Amino acid sequence: MKKQTLYRIAISVLFLFIGRLPIAAQSPDYVMTFQIPFEFQVNGKLLPAGKYIIRRDPMTPELLRIQCPERNIWVNVHTVTNRPSEEETRPCLIFRKYGENHFLSEVRALVYGEGYALIRSKAERKQEQILPGAPLP
Repeated sequence: MKKQTLYRIAISVLFLFIGRLPIAAQSPDYVMTFQIPFEFQVNGKLLPAGKYIIRRDPMTPELLRIQCPERNIWVNVHTVTNRPSEEETRPCLIFRKYGENHFLSEVRALVYGEGYALIRSKAERKQEQILPGAPLP
């Protein structure tokens, strides 16, 4: 009888622990929503204008997931953590523009005072050589 009771307790604790992990990952602290009015590129992938949800995995903070649920689009992006200036007061996205092409450059998640810089893709480096650009405000 003791073995069976201990087994049930162990299984219950395991389910409680595993069940809480997705809740932490879906916490609003790690989710940001943006309406982007133009198409842009991330990791060499062209994404259409639309509403995007950006999630940060608390277990691997350098990984961001960019989703457009309306169009069933998602992209995982490796980033480098950096600190935005103290003047920033809200989450925002920073883009680089070369001619008509926009490249996502940085995600600022000011809940934690953190920013996430994206590594330039091969397509962006090529565009930069042709048309030097600057970040959009």
